[in-house]
Amino acid sequence: MRRITILCILTSVLVLFSSCGSTLPSPDATELATEVLDSLGETDNFALADSETVEIVFSCDSSIYEDFCVMYSTEDISADIVAIFKSPDSETQDATQEMLEEFLESRLNDFKGYAPLEVQKIENSELITYGSYDILIIISDFDSAKSVVDSAFATE
Repeated sequence: MRRITILCILTSVLVLFSSCGSTLPSPDATELATEVLDSLGETDNFALADSETVEIVFSCDSSIYEDFCVMYSTEDISADIVAIFKSPDSETQDATQEMLEEFLESRLNDFKGYAPLEVQKIENSELITYGSYDILIIISDFDSAKSVVDSAFATE
């Protein structure tokens, strides 16, 4: 009986906290990717991937996303990429996170053995998740890029 009472109290507290929290901002994916690259002075070396390219590179159906943006480096030997996907539901988001983790691992294997600086960038990156957004950024200054993303999702 005591366990049930404690469980009920904990559940009530969690519901209270979740109802008092503010909702996350919902930035435009292309604007956010551009903001990340602008903050690092990198926009001249990046191109915007069209939906067909996104589908080929990530083996996904881009039409299922509420919003997405992929910007990639146009330099010959560069792993740099900013990929943002906004999923419509948790099932899609789970699949997206798996897709991005697989892409990260594949990217690492692609550059191992001949581009140590690119490997270091890949190893220093990580998947960022805010609400229904999954964001993968591979860039030399990941911490600064993540700071821009964190600011975009900050609630007051």
